[in-house]
Amino acid sequence: MLVDQTLLKKTSGRRPEPGHHSLFAMFEHTARAQPTRGMYMLDERGGQEFRSYAQVLEGALRVGAALRDSGLVAGDRLFLSQRTSFEFLTSLFGAMAIGVLPIPLPMPRAETAGNVISVAARWARLSRRLDAHAVLFSSSVDAALRPKTIPSSVFHLVTDLPTLLERAPASPTLEALRPGANDVAYIQLTSGTTTARRGVMLTHRNILENVDAVGAMLAVNSEDVVVSWLPLDNIMGLVAVVFFSIYWGVDVVLMEPERFLKHPADWFWALSNHRGSLTLAPNFAYHYGVRRCKESDLEGLDLSRWRIAMNGSEPVRAQHMEAFARRFRPYGLRDNVFVPVYGLSEATLAVSICEPQKPLIIDGINRAVLERDAVARPLPPEGAPSPAERMHCVSIGRPVEGIEVQIRDDTGQAMAERVCGEIVLRGANVMAGYVQATINAEDSRQGLTRLIDGWLYTGDVGYLADGNLFFVGRRCEAIITASGRQIFPDEVELFVNSVDGVRSGTATIFDIPHQHQKLKVALAGAALVIAYETQSGVDSAEVEVPLRALLKRHLDLEPDVLIALSPRSIPKTRSGKVRRFLARQLYLDNKLDRRYRNALDLVTVVRGLRKVRREATLSTKTALERLEALVRRRFDGD
Repeated sequence: MLVDQTLLKKTSGRRPEPGHHSLFAMFEHTARAQPTRGMYMLDERGGQEFRSYAQVLEGALRVGAALRDSGLVAGDRLFLSQRTSFEFLTSLFGAMAIGVLPIPLPMPRAETAGNVISVAARWARLSRRLDAHAVLFSSSVDAALRPKTIPSSVFHLVTDLPTLLERAPASPTLEALRPGANDVAYIQLTSGTTTARRGVMLTHRNILENVDAVGAMLAVNSEDVVVSWLPLDNIMGLVAVVFFSIYWGVDVVLMEPERFLKHPADWFWALSNHRGSLTLAPNFAYHYGVRRCKESDLEGLDLSRWRIAMNGSEPVRAQHMEAFARRFRPYGLRDNVFVPVYGLSEATLAVSICEPQKPLIIDGINRAVLERDAVARPLPPEGAPSPAERMHCVSIGRPVEGIEVQIRDDTGQAMAERVCGEIVLRGANVMAGYVQATINAEDSRQGLTRLIDGWLYTGDVGYLADGNLFFVGRRCEAIITASGRQIFPDEVELFVNSVDGVRSGTATIFDIPHQHQKLKVALAGAALVIAYETQSGVDSAEVEVPLRALLKRHLDLEPDVLIALSPRSIPKTRSGKVRRFLARQLYLDNKLDRRYRNALDLVTVVRGLRKVRREATLSTKTALERLEALVRRRFDGD
């Protein structure tokens, strides 16, 4: 891959040696070439453990041998349902060493009320969709949350790492497989924001090309330290943090996402204590840090080494980045640390990236023209005639090396500059394809991500201006009003989340059929529904009036339905994205508010207990088994 030589001088100068076309071979090379480099793992109690890449590699070889001895062979697929830990990393690379395809999954946890499903049914569905018949768990996962390995089960291996290694030799003999660059390295599940989670097949070439190009653009050097709380079952956490750090031979500091959510200051202290220079996170994380960190949490913090703060995975907001810069400048934060990026799982993460250490590029455009004509018309020098016609988009950069980006219309024709259309791309980073069984053939919505003749149609709407890419919204989530306006939820939700009394990051907007039974009157077009969670103790009526006034003034928008919900009602992905399509379905099923889902659960359990009581002659064990079967049957039908 060709890289500008002036840029290479600023990097560590380390590239995989010729013939190293796989992630495991890359890992082996780094372990040999950088013997002092490695990973810091921070635990929930504030402690940390360091292991060199060579030590992690040694553990991976032992796991690979144990997996081989358990009956797994090259081409098999293995679920990894483990916490952010060295267990996960050795399991991942151990599987790769013998040609088994890892599929990272979130750790199973007690389902929130209303979403309880049978453990057996959930794992059977995952196995069927992804053709995987083995699972490695963290040892902390309760046996009740694991699938069974009885003769009728679809799983042949269900265990945790300590159990797997009980009889494994300390220094096994294992010759790692050498796959080709175009062989699939692992299967990444999509976030599930707009549709059911899909299995994305990523090749070794996809990943190596992408981390190489991004690192060159960021001018990675031997003094850099990467710090992250992102979950490792997420592509940002795995590719952009773990694989990136190993490829470039730099130290990486990892912490669990739950720790960040409970104590966001710990992220900044990790950067301070380890002289961290590179990190990345969704936009909400920077906003969350500003809102949740107290001054007393930050006393003595030193962020002077922090030079790159990548912002991606969701729309980037200039006001949130500017607020973050103001808040943390007294702690040594440099100017222009933010680097907006754009990417998706199907493109092995990075598609475009802004130039580091440069001011944000903000494009002021006429919102009314955008919504009516799909054109990003720049605002005149005197500004917009009214607040409702003013909109600001942040550039998400230029394509990374080796990627070609176009904006296309519904017929596949390339669009002129500043004309909105679907973001389409091709390059060595584009996935090998989806696991076919994870595609919902019945989902006929326009604008879902798809691969056509080597071009990846992202389903995202955007435009190009002066060589920079700008994101507007998701095509399948756009709402066409009765007046012909095309509204994108992200912009509306930004305003809703700013209202006092609304829990930040919980707003969602969707449409429902104009004659749906939930509407009191029939409407000419689709009905616009806005749902949001209210803060504890807040009267929902006190929120609705200022909310409607704000939407009318700034967006000239009058929603048909406003719904105030109890906390933790809005469905989200593990990385914090609102799942709008699921929220819409829950609303139509009268299950959007968590309190109603609780009520459904309670009815099920009470009925089951009554039945068990009537059968008092049964043994306790048998009675509980009957109750469990009743609950499972109830929720398997959902």
